[in-house]
Amino acid sequence: MSAMTTPETLARRPRLRRSDEIRDAIVHELLLSGEVPPGRRLPTEADLCRRYDASRVTVRAALRSLQEAGFIAIRQGQGSTVLPRPHGLSSGLDRLSSFETFAADQGAVVTSADLEITERELDAEEAARLEREPGTQTLVMRRVKVYDGQPVGWIVDYVPVGVLPFAAIRDEFAGSVLDVLLAHADLEVEYSDCDVTATGLPRQVAALLGKKSGVPALYLDELTRTRTGEIVNWSQAWLLPEHFSFTVRRRKQFT
Repeated sequence: MSAMTTPETLARRPRLRRSDEIRDAIVHELLLSGEVPPGRRLPTEADLCRRYDASRVTVRAALRSLQEAGFIAIRQGQGSTVLPRPHGLSSGLDRLSSFETFAADQGAVVTSADLEITERELDAEEAARLEREPGTQTLVMRRVKVYDGQPVGWIVDYVPVGVLPFAAIRDEFAGSVLDVLLAHADLEVEYSDCDVTATGLPRQVAALLGKKSGVPALYLDELTRTRTGEIVNWSQAWLLPEHFSFTVRRRKQFT
């Protein structure tokens, strides 16, 4: 069983809202640890408020987030019941984290295969996407993502010169370029703009994943930015939809 997260340790984690911190703590301490197995109920809202020294409003927001991610079912008057974890990987798109991170949150492991690392100059189209000059030296990292022994996606990352030394990225890379960037607090990586579209697998990508060209896929086109808006990474990902589920929270618009 993992050690209990205290309000003090939660407070030291940057960039997450309090409800998100509590959500992550519940996942690790109560769900993934097996303390509350599928089919059993979570502690009451009052108990969770005491455990994490948080208001009922904050705890309810954390529970709603868990419900949206498919971890629990909330029934009025009956509490929150833990659901069996799906075979695939699910995540909300409102959180800046890598595939490796949200897989770990679900007790799973995502690895990389067929890693290709090159240093080259950007062409005009790539330079425009990264808001750099054509010819800018860039580190390009390509790899297959593997989950449950199967290839489930193909990812390409472009990191332009000046973000971090290329040697440092190579040395620190453990499957995710985003994780490397987030580990350097001085970069002040703050957010990303991510477009998700349904597409067919390009022929070359399909061959790498052992699929036929044109089979359905999710395509993620993501620009990671610093607090000042500078682009520090452009990521392209083709994912097999049977292994991934993404959720988006839609809020009521007030006029």
